[in-house]
Amino acid sequence: MEIGIFGLPLSGKSTLFSLLTGVEPHATHKNEASTAVAKVYDNRVEELSKIFNPKKTIYATVTFVDIPGYDLSSGQKEKSRILQFIQNSDAIVAVVRAFKEASVPWPAGASSPSKQLETIETELLVRDMEVVENRISRLDEARKKRKLSKEEERELELLGEIEKGFEENRFVSVMGFSEEDLKLLGSLALFTAKPIIVAVNVDEDQFTSKEYPEKTAITARVAESGFAYIEISGKIEVELNELPEEDRGMFMEELGISESGIQRLSRVVYEHLGLISFLTVGEDEVRAWTIRKDTPAKAAAGKIHTDLEKNFIRAEVIPYEEFMTVKSMHEAKNKGLIKLVGKEEIVRDGDIFHVRANA
Repeated sequence: MEIGIFGLPLSGKSTLFSLLTGVEPHATHKNEASTAVAKVYDNRVEELSKIFNPKKTIYATVTFVDIPGYDLSSGQKEKSRILQFIQNSDAIVAVVRAFKEASVPWPAGASSPSKQLETIETELLVRDMEVVENRISRLDEARKKRKLSKEEERELELLGEIEKGFEENRFVSVMGFSEEDLKLLGSLALFTAKPIIVAVNVDEDQFTSKEYPEKTAITARVAESGFAYIEISGKIEVELNELPEEDRGMFMEELGISESGIQRLSRVVYEHLGLISFLTVGEDEVRAWTIRKDTPAKAAAGKIHTDLEKNFIRAEVIPYEEFMTVKSMHEAKNKGLIKLVGKEEIVRDGDIFHVRANA
């Protein structure tokens, strides 16, 4: 799972990337992308590790890509190059600057949060318009020479609907297409079909007051477009990151928060992509495994190992919340809290999962 962090220059996106991943972006190659893996913070993993004291504790992870700043003053060739970094991303975190800092100039041509979000949306839409128009043209040319296949006819129909949606500045992600239709369009890698999380980078005063310029307009547009939304202060996160562990809790308490913005951001990304975690526990390892919502037990077993999916018999399952009432697998079995499920059983977020399989 790869998430592209995209935004205009000086929006603070590289700061968020570094905080998420613990990796500094390229200092000497600012026009290249940086890629690194971030943990998806999960308190359940920590609590289970305290109980089982395993040799290894492994969190779910997400790969983030710090895409170079999209400079509106650049030529079209450079803009196209930057947009290509989004091509392989499964989702986009669009960073919008709201923070006030006299020493940091606003992005050229976008000196307000609304203008930045509008610019990001417009650039993604314009790119996809060109892709859709080119594909329609190719299918029309093919139709003059031969009969189009059933799939091509359906694709042409979908592309016509997308064109109409683009005229209203609507993204493909909110046009209500089925999974089958989106799969048919998959080769086009439309940016507007990708899940988008808008991360508004605020300063400490804005974070405390929960207000920043044009917030009403931003949140209305986010809701209309089906984007996820989070407010995060890069400055606060940097300060938190630099504090000794024993002082962080006090600082967070003063701010009235129970978890860092980076923890919230990683979780919002995870949830907006329709992902969940199931858990495996034992003396060797406590681990969170990433799957999509509505994944059946047999397929979830394959996430652990392909042999477990191939030789799947049953799975023993107990929800995390139920397990924590007894904090012992032995006690959970004695109380009948562990359920035996078959291959079609849907795995839910936080299920503690043990696979029974043929040797």
